[in-house]
Amino acid sequence: MIQYLCDTCSVAKAPEEAWLVGLAADAVGVTAARREVTIQSDWDRTTAVHPLAVHFCSIECKDEYMARLFGPEAPGTEVVVERAAPVEVVVERVVPEKRRIIMKARKVRHQKRTA
Repeated sequence: MIQYLCDTCSVAKAPEEAWLVGLAADAVGVTAARREVTIQSDWDRTTAVHPLAVHFCSIECKDEYMARLFGPEAPGTEVVVERAAPVEVVVERVVPEKRRIIMKARKVRHQKRTA
């Protein structure tokens, strides 16, 4: 059994009660944070069971929730982005030299034979 609770006052929804339902999302990017809430025109089960669903028992609870979320004193999360200048990277490779064996050919002089 699924029980729906008001996201503001935590009252449980009775099956015959008409409630407000919406979808709330936070998108935190590198340079900005964005919050949005979309209130549906009527309550439906598909939206109500969505993981980002928010439920309200009255318009007053919805307004209080929105004031807390979007009001001027709304607690915000400060995102600090540190940027560092690109650092020059120098990679030195030491390649072991191959040992070279140099063999010099000796010239052998042949003497001509005279008969």
